[in-house]
Amino acid sequence: MAPWTKVSPADLFTIANGVLGFVAITYILDSKFLAATGLLLLSMVMDGLDGYIARKFGSKHSRGQVLDSISDSISFAFAPALLIYAEFHNPDSSFAENVISQICAISILATGLFRLARFSAGGYQLSYFVGMPAPAAALVILLLCLLFGTQDGAEGPSYYFTFGVVSPLVLGLGFLVSFLMASEIAYPKPHGKMALATGIGLLLALLPFVAGLALLSNQSLYTAFSRTATSIALALALVYVFGGPVYEKLKGSRS
Repeated sequence: MAPWTKVSPADLFTIANGVLGFVAITYILDSKFLAATGLLLLSMVMDGLDGYIARKFGSKHSRGQVLDSISDSISFAFAPALLIYAEFHNPDSSFAENVISQICAISILATGLFRLARFSAGGYQLSYFVGMPAPAAALVILLLCLLFGTQDGAEGPSYYFTFGVVSPLVLGLGFLVSFLMASEIAYPKPHGKMALATGIGLLLALLPFVAGLALLSNQSLYTAFSRTATSIALALALVYVFGGPVYEKLKGSRS
């Protein structure tokens, strides 16, 4: 039997997730951070769609969860860790600052892999997440890099706040999401209004990339729109980071 006959429709979205993550890594290595971030946001869309497609059309095998974890490890562990290192590690900064940025990147990678392994080993069967989900942590990292990261060099658009330095705020939140991924704190799986808010947050994160096609000729308008949309998306993501465990605990006390 030809191997492609065993590929389910959902597998195509899962593989697309991993491929987009890999291509994003190549862009990070070329210091094209804006394009890399856009690709990683698209990989999140693929990650969200593969579960829906699997439920709707079924699967031809039982390896979907393993394949999903492999793709997620590329897009939501390795790529965000490399991005935060590439944007916040500066040879002109102090030794201590650069060591902190390296440790932050390593912690994001290590805890992301640990979180995905735990989920693949049976966490997906629970009605809630044990520890902050890796895609949510990756989204926080991406939005922080967009708002506070270094300039994108030759790519042009002044998309960032252009602080251009190692930010204690960004690295502190990087360490925080690492801890939350490795923790056993219960996080809710998005359903209903929470799923809608998640979709809105991801849409807001993607909007600047779409709007750039129409607003690129108006630099000031594009920059203002991008900062506003990304800031709102980050605020929604942080609501989940800090409010998710509270919501899950209250839900458990009511049941």
